Amino acid sequence: MEHQWVSCANGAVPSLAVVAGHDSDGDTIYIGRAEYSGDLLPAKVIPNKGKAYVSFGGQEVEVDTYEVLSGLRYQWIPAANGDVPTAAVKVGRAADGDFLYAGRGHYEGSLTVGKVHPSHGCLYIPYGEAEVKLTEYEVLTQPDQWIAATADSMPEDALEGGRDADGDPIYVGRVFKDGDLMPAKVIPNKGGAYVAYDSEEHKVENFQVLAGAGFMWTHCDNGNIVPGAVPAGNTCDGETLYIGRAEHEGSVCVGKIHPSHGCLYLPYGGGEVKVESYEILVRV
Repeated sequence: MEHQWVSCANGAVPSLAVVAGHDSDGDTIYIGRAEYSGDLLPAKVIPNKGKAYVSFGGQEVEVDTYEVLSGLRYQWIPAANGDVPTAAVKVGRAADGDFLYAGRGHYEGSLTVGKVHPSHGCLYIPYGEAEVKLTEYEVLTQPDQWIAATADSMPEDALEGGRDADGDPIYVGRVFKDGDLMPAKVIPNKGGAYVAYDSEEHKVENFQVLAGAGFMWTHCDNGNIVPGAVPAGNTCDGETLYIGRAEHEGSVCVGKIHPSHGCLYLPYGGGEVKVESYEILVRV
């Protein structure tokens, strides 16, 4: 559920490695990260050169071991002067605690990936044995991706949220019903999505499912919402609804957090179950 970083060495990359750009000679560059001098730094990985490279202290530094980002549905969003957009992927961290992000920029015929250091107001790329500063760049993001689906047509990276009492996997979804867009539990093995509404559990065969990575669950209660909580819909009067889950009768069930009602509602056993202590889905 969190971003998948795969340990590699000597230019190797895993399947579904995320492409970041190309070197001046046309070699493909992938997104990596590596530890160096107390920092966890975004890196450019170039399989044809058998190396990964980070920028540090004014220099381009070669590293033999590193991690490579693997996954789907990542996007590049333009930014400048140290800014990072919503849903930017936290790739690393400086020794002083600043988060570092993966950015890319055009330089000397290349499209090179490096580190966006917000407090420095720029992107640093490792290039030609130097650390090159760019103030205009693109930032790696993964916005929330809601994919239209049915029980027979689920995206391969659908986000699993729990398990039904019989062990069937439950995925995070949402559905439209009576003017509301509501979080739902999706159980492909049972043919659809289920939503809690008006004291009942309703089955819906056409729904959207949340896909991608960069999520985690954190404890919450009484309708409270934490920073980074993922909005999943809204009521017909405009109130935002969020994704929650809780244990109930042997299941880990997904449902809707309705802040003004002070609770999570679970669709379960034909009814709408009210839960005041639960986990909420947040962005990492």
